[in-house]
Amino acid sequence: MSTQEIMADILNRLVLSGYWGTGHQDADQLVNWMKNYVKENGRSIKKALKQLSRERLIGYKNNGRSIYLNPRYRLEIYDFIDNHLLED
Repeated sequence: MSTQEIMADILNRLVLSGYWGTGHQDADQLVNWMKNYVKENGRSIKKALKQLSRERLIGYKNNGRSIYLNPRYRLEIYDFIDNHLLED
């Protein structure tokens, strides 16, 4: 999986769970769950999380332990998922 595909998968999981603004997902739990599907033992997932944060599509809570979707970028998030997510 490329970094773009990993980023789209992360966003899709957060959207499906409804983690907009006030809701949040534990970042370490997400990395541990996804590393079974992605090579490099979670390093590429952490890299994708940092990239998503730089693009302001996700934010961090609890000193970086939890992540959430930025509701101001709702349209950009849906467009990113549509353009980069691989269908099974």
